[in-house]
Amino acid sequence: MIVTFAQYNARLCDKDLQEYFQHLLLERLEKPKDETVKDIIAELQGIVIHGHLNGKTVIDLREQNKVAADLAEQGKIEESVALIQQILAIYPEHYSAFYTLGVISFEQGNFSEALDCFKHAFENNPFFVDAILRIFDCSVCLGNKSETSEFLNKALTLQPNDPELLETKRHLENGTYPERLTKYMASPEAKKNELKKELLKLKEMLESGNSKAALERLKTLV
Repeated sequence: MIVTFAQYNARLCDKDLQEYFQHLLLERLEKPKDETVKDIIAELQGIVIHGHLNGKTVIDLREQNKVAADLAEQGKIEESVALIQQILAIYPEHYSAFYTLGVISFEQGNFSEALDCFKHAFENNPFFVDAILRIFDCSVCLGNKSETSEFLNKALTLQPNDPELLETKRHLENGTYPERLTKYMASPEAKKNELKKELLKLKEMLESGNSKAALERLKTLV
């Protein structure tokens, strides 16, 4: 467990909450691979600091979301989604529940649905780094990264030195993607969107009168 509900309730009444939050941001820079620090930052900013839930409810919802994620990994998708819907019924802005829902859709190859879920997660908590990473993943698989810069820049405004955000920025600028995406790039939806991109390029070539180059590109596709 990250922080007990008693500790949450104590900090909610304590003036040093923001100081504690800033301390965690510094610790994140010192320990970029520490998932616990990243999760505490996201939970504090997304639910605790500006939230109306008491500490016990925050912990309960976190545990329910973890159970939902575990159920999804076991292939019990309907049970997982049902539990997520219960969480959102209690707290409609629960960024982590939207994230779990997005992961389920992503793993099923429904990249468009997953993208919408990850956007909701980010909108409810722009400190949630994993939401940006997944928005980028979906955009790559869909073959359309036009919106990614906007979300990434918003996140970098809040956390300009975050190592994972900076790595994502480099991938975006270089037209590359992390290894975790390799297996998804062969999915039917990814292939379909890649073909759409190529057809659009051919259309632009033909409209600009460059039929010779269009023919050469078509040969490589075939």
